[in-house]
Amino acid sequence: MAETSGGPPEAAVRVVRALREVTNETELYVGAAGRESQMHRTDLTGLAMVMDRGDTDSPVTPGQLSAAMHLSAPATSAMLDRLERLGHVRRSPHPGDRRSVVVEMTDHARDVGEQMFGRLAAHIGPVLAGRSEDELAGIAEFLEAVSDATRAARAEVEDRA
Repeated sequence: MAETSGGPPEAAVRVVRALREVTNETELYVGAAGRESQMHRTDLTGLAMVMDRGDTDSPVTPGQLSAAMHLSAPATSAMLDRLERLGHVRRSPHPGDRRSVVVEMTDHARDVGEQMFGRLAAHIGPVLAGRSEDELAGIAEFLEAVSDATRAARAEVEDRA
């Protein structure tokens, strides 16, 4: 690999540039798909957190969403009100704490999510189809490591705040 004027190898620069472009394009796509579904970016993030926690059978509370998303209680409430009005979530009594509620994703939200991300999957599918199992495993390993590194960088920023 050739180095660029004593800096990182050209291929490494290309990888970082490609990751930045993927991140930007993903954000732009999610923003466009959210507008199509009448949701704010914050709504989509909150809904994704509810969905991810629901997939692990771990109920999520408004307080947990507030903490994870760094939102005030009123901002979290407003987000949940919007998602509830759109039919994406419902609030139910917490099974173990009468004073609290849990937020659950609805089937309607799953349908909207499948439509939203099914379109993206239809475009990414052919890119993946051209790769061998070993290539896909290597790509997945790389992306998981990049996610871990990004999470660590975010934690550093949050620790300083």
